[in-house]
Amino acid sequence: MNAETDTDHTDRTDHTGRKPIVKEAPVVTAVTRISAPVEEVWRVVVAFDQYSQWHPVLSLDAKPEQVVVGAEVPGRVSGGDTDERDVTMRIVDVEAPHRLVWEGGSLDAILGRHSFVLTPQSDGTTEFTDSEEFFGPAAAELIPTLDQLTEEYSRNGAALQARVEGLVDFRPAPGPP
Repeated sequence: MNAETDTDHTDRTDHTGRKPIVKEAPVVTAVTRISAPVEEVWRVVVAFDQYSQWHPVLSLDAKPEQVVVGAEVPGRVSGGDTDERDVTMRIVDVEAPHRLVWEGGSLDAILGRHSFVLTPQSDGTTEFTDSEEFFGPAAAELIPTLDQLTEEYSRNGAALQARVEGLVDFRPAPGPP
């Protein structure tokens, strides 16, 4: 393959101008169908101060009005196989009510770029895609755990689904016009 057609990922940059450290960055993705419109799911996804009420391992210390590019979102991860630890994410992309991306960690070890994509479906439900791509010299060490991480992200999606659908179930049905 010649240099002009080679798709070596280390030569590309993303929207933040960063070059991936590994040729193929490890990625975890889980997709959940939620019986609610995109706007309802979005309200729960950006209600950072309420994550501890539904998310299995993450609590955040920020309000929905702080969901802007560049905002730092402090939080805490607990449960699972790890000890409780403080984390800080920086929001790098927001396209309300369809996409939220934050980064956490460090390119010196592992940086995770976590995205939430909400896609409306023709039946009024939402396809929620929870994905994280890992960069940094230690990112390759995650490859053996990707299946386990995918299961964890699926549990997170199921928890979001239960939260959103529980909130929607308690709303009165629209009456006749």
